[in-house]
Amino acid sequence: MCRVTPHNGAHNTGVTTIDLRLKDKVAVITGASRGLGAASARLLAAEGAKLVLASRNQADLDKLAAELHSQFGTPVLVVPLDLTQESAADDAVTKTLATFGRIDVLINSAGASQGGLFWELADRVWQESFDLKVMGTIRMMRAVMPTMIAQKHGRIVNIVGNTGLQPSPRLLPGSAANAALLAITRGLGEEAAPHGVVVNAINPGPTKTERWTTLMNRLAQSSGRTIADVEKDYTSQIPLGKLAEPDDIAGLIVFLASDRAANMIGTAITADGGWSKGIG
Repeated sequence: MCRVTPHNGAHNTGVTTIDLRLKDKVAVITGASRGLGAASARLLAAEGAKLVLASRNQADLDKLAAELHSQFGTPVLVVPLDLTQESAADDAVTKTLATFGRIDVLINSAGASQGGLFWELADRVWQESFDLKVMGTIRMMRAVMPTMIAQKHGRIVNIVGNTGLQPSPRLLPGSAANAALLAITRGLGEEAAPHGVVVNAINPGPTKTERWTTLMNRLAQSSGRTIADVEKDYTSQIPLGKLAEPDDIAGLIVFLASDRAANMIGTAITADGGWSKGIG
């Protein structure tokens, strides 16, 4: 439960509670073993949700599940899966329904893309970017949709990225994948809304996650520069002058997963410290 403590002025009476209404909701998180997926899982656990943690790394999932159960008493189902496999999403949904009986929230956080010079990127780089991030997200949304429609309620949050709106020359495979996901989010949001299913997205900018560190390492190696110099190319474009922390983004993700994000359909919230300069 999110608590806001007012300033100690004459008219304040104490602590105001903003209930995100996520207690006992069943939330499926892909890419949950680390980064924004794991950060979202921790916040959802604090809100009292029941969690399904999915990724390819079972050891990390088990470790996170133990942490959440110990700290919050969270019921957790661990589902190792590879979303590049067509049946993986359906299998995850089947296991979730067998354990919890419903699915209220889906957070799609799986997928990362390699960067580099356009003319040096092989077909494999582009294919891998789309196979996991785009197709993995599509498969998960397609798998949960019948259950959410039958419930007449559901919340889907796609973690996309600000380069879908403002492409970065050295991050074009990810930029293209992100742009595709934004289009799908907008279109599916309109299609699903009459059934009580809300689809939205968040566009983080550079964030201190393992994926970011891996990307910076690859770009540094390919360019012969230091990691600090490569990273400065990006942070210099951010008015705040720094990378986001995972919790900065996770708070917005959990908000979008809640019923408090009312009247938002097919929307993408950009949280990149002011990097994106477009209006709208």
